Amino acid sequence: MKFFVLVALFAFAAADSYKAAEYKAPMYDSPKYEAPKYVAPKYEAPKYEAPKYETPKYETPKYEAPKYVAPKYEAPKYETPKYETPKYEAPKYETPKYEAPKYETPKYETPKYEEVTYAAQPYSFGYDVQDKESYTDFEHNEKSDYNVVTGSYRVVLPDSRVQIVTYKADANGYTADVKYEGEAKYPEYVESQYKSAASYAAPAYKAPEYKKPAYTAPAYTAPAYTAPAYQAPAAYPKY
Repeated sequence: MKFFVLVALFAFAAADSYKAAEYKAPMYDSPKYEAPKYVAPKYEAPKYEAPKYETPKYETPKYEAPKYVAPKYEAPKYETPKYETPKYEAPKYETPKYEAPKYETPKYETPKYEEVTYAAQPYSFGYDVQDKESYTDFEHNEKSDYNVVTGSYRVVLPDSRVQIVTYKADANGYTADVKYEGEAKYPEYVESQYKSAASYAAPAYKAPEYKKPAYTAPAYTAPAYTAPAYQAPAAYPKY
């Protein structure tokens, strides 16, 4: 209870001692304008200094007499030339290689025959053959006028008869008339004395013999060399 009374008294005392704040309008100071001060420049006349002239100094040139150095003379050195005997190499000989020729059998080609057709032409011919050794007796005659071919042939047969054939060929075909003269005879067999030609032997081919050529190496003679005589040089001049 006392506590509440004390608090109330303290609050009342504080309210009685509070004073409201006073408001003061701000003070405005107008700016002060000061005109700039003009300082007139000071003019100083330039100082002129007369140039100083100095007389040039002349130095007499110094002359030095040239020094003469006598040349040094060196006698030339003579070297005896070295002689080298040339080296000789004997030429190398190679025996030629012989190759036997290759023989190729020629190829035979059967010739091609083309049948040639000729226009029919008038012709006439006749021939006969008589060879007693072969018992050949033959005769043939023929003629043509381009359209009709007529002819005949006669042959002695082995039985001694003679066969005669007369023929005719025209646009209608071929016709023949065969006749025989004489009687057939059959004599005893007699061996013919006719000998056929000797059989043909193909020639034998022999390869040619190759003889190796005799080679003689050429004789080499070394060249004779004479060393040149040396002559001492004359005395050198003295300086």
